[in-house]
Amino acid sequence: FKNFKKVGVAIYANDLENIHYIYNSIEQYPDFIHIDIIDKTMDVNSKEVKIDKIDTMKAYWPKLQIQTHIMSYHPSIWIKKILIHSDVIFVHFECKENILDLFKIIREAGKKPGLAINTGTEIKEIVDIVSQIEYLLLLTIKNPGTSGQKFDLDGLDRINEINKLSFRNNFTLCVDGGINENIVSILDAENIVSGSSVLNSANPKRQIMKLQTMGRYDSN
Repeated sequence: FKNFKKVGVAIYANDLENIHYIYNSIEQYPDFIHIDIIDKTMDVNSKEVKIDKIDTMKAYWPKLQIQTHIMSYHPSIWIKKILIHSDVIFVHFECKENILDLFKIIREAGKKPGLAINTGTEIKEIVDIVSQIEYLLLLTIKNPGTSGQKFDLDGLDRINEINKLSFRNNFTLCVDGGINENIVSILDAENIVSGSSVLNSANPKRQIMKLQTMGRYDSN
């Protein structure tokens, strides 16, 4: 999984994000777009979700895979609203609803379900569910939904544990949180999500290429 990593740029579905500005900064350089939906059930300080932002993002990136990450204890509130423009939909293992029922709704719409897990969730708890899906999203920050946090080094052990699963080749591992060019080269995963590292960079397109190629496009 180390030779080439697909890089997705994380964008929140709220009024704070200027999609036109972000598009001009990154254009078609990402491998996929990672949309974060976070509501007050998981973070009381979250901004109001703007579903129409997903329509806008799909219009700007019509040919890229759209991964939508629902950070909510009640993801069914959002799933049917985002199905039309999402290719992969992540719901949290920690949610309060029946995950397999949620996966059924996603699959019946012709989309791919994914499981997201927080840093405190043990890998052994999710094995049965992960064996039934194509995407696993591992968060490597302490407080999901907040940009600019540092990578939690415990995530390296968790990635190693995931990669030892007997059915590892059956799903794509996506790592999200605190990832920059100094971290990416030691991550044994296929998909990488970056938000602030790319969008706060002086050259976002170049930063994406750095992440994709583990720093071979350096600044020299």
